[in-house]
Order: sequence, then structure tokens, then C-alpha cells
Amino acid sequence: MGTKLVFSNVSAGYGRIQILSDLSFEVQEGEVFGVIGPNGCGKTTMFNALIGLIIPSKGEIIFDGHNITKMAANARCRLGIGRTYQVPRPFEGMSVFENVLVAAVHGAGHSEKEGRRVALDALKLTGLYDKREVRAGELTLLDRKRLEIARALGTEPKLLLLDEVAAGLTEAEVKDVMKMVADLKAAGYTIIWIEHVIETMVNSTDTLMCMAEGRNLLVGKPLDVMNSKLVEEVYLGVPEDE
Repeated sequence: MGTKLVFSNVSAGYGRIQILSDLSFEVQEGEVFGVIGPNGCGKTTMFNALIGLIIPSKGEIIFDGHNITKMAANARCRLGIGRTYQVPRPFEGMSVFENVLVAAVHGAGHSEKEGRRVALDALKLTGLYDKREVRAGELTLLDRKRLEIARALGTEPKLLLLDEVAAGLTEAEVKDVMKMVADLKAAGYTIIWIEHVIETMVNSTDTLMCMAEGRNLLVGKPLDVMNSKLVEEVYLGVPEDE
């Protein structure tokens, strides 16, 4: 086990608007690394810089020993970075299986035969195998989230980026997502998980980072981070003297 990802003093933004400011952190292979922070703190921008949608103006991003700071987005996908989105965007007229097959063939560059194997494995891991012939547009919100993760798995990532996959779900459904993430970790995936549902961050992550104003405010064990007075003030809005 070693270091899978390093952000080193990364600054990035959109046009003249800087969002990330000297952001630094490390993710270890095989861990679930949680990310919290108030809206606008740069969580999504961090993901965008990681997958290549924006190029940092400063700093370096090292993934699996490769400097990917200025690498094209499709090359990063082939290198092993897969992402979900806050709002699932499946091809609604296609079956669940076809959605994941597209990711395996066009995202990872597999032949159709190999892509079918990868897609079926992803559906088994996410609990969608028995619904593989169902049209994506007919799925519940929970299953659409499962499909979003399965599509990311179809690219065979070494690093899986989860973007608020528990948002909008019931308490029971959140527990289903937590179980799925535990299964993914057991299968060997390294995961970065952005989330506002605190239960998931406390119970499902190995390391937790709180971001504020584009920086790493605090990183450590989940309970230590959540119990920090600084995090309470910045993220939860609790004044420091209370």
C-alpha cells in the first residue's frame, strides 16, 4: 500500500475567478477519503482539476506516480480515474447494462466482448445485475445512483470519485449506499467521496478532509475532524466560543 494521489499546492479556477488556493493533500491506496466543506469551498472544482476539466494555474497533481497536472481528460480516464456526478445522467432510453457497456467500451477502450465482462462485473458490485435489462429511465433514484457508480466502474478506475451519491436519499437508502461503498473498498478500490450526509463521512471513510475557501482546512480521522472547533465554526456554523 502506498500513496495513490498527491495534490501539491494546487491553485485553479474558472477564468479570472480562483477557487482552489494552494490545496494540498494525499490519498493512500485502498482508503476511502472523505471530503466535506461548505458550499462554494471548492470540492467540485477539486474533482474537475483531478479529472482534467480544468488545468491548475499552479501546483502539481500526481496520480499513481504520474504527473497528470496538464494531462488531457480522456488520458486520465484511461490511466484509471473514474467519476460520478451529483445528478445521475444515464442514457434513459437504454438498458442498465447498455449504459455500463458504453462506459466500458468508449471510456476504457475495451472491445465489446471484454466490455461486456467489465459491465457485468460492475453491475454485480453495485447490486444492479438483476435489473440489467431494465430501461435506465425507469429506475428509482437509489438505483440511478447505483447506475452512476456502475458506469464509473465500467471504465475500470484505480481511483473512484463519488460526488454526493447519498444526496436526496432516505435514511435506509443511505445505509445501502454505505454498504455499497464498503463493498467497493473491500474489492480494492481507492475512493474519494464528497458528501454532505455527515453519517456517511463519519462511518464510511478512513480519512476525512474539510475544505474551506479552496484550501485544506483540516485532515485526519473522521471523528477528530468532525469534533474540531475549527470545523464546527467553518462548516457547521457554530461560533468558536460556544
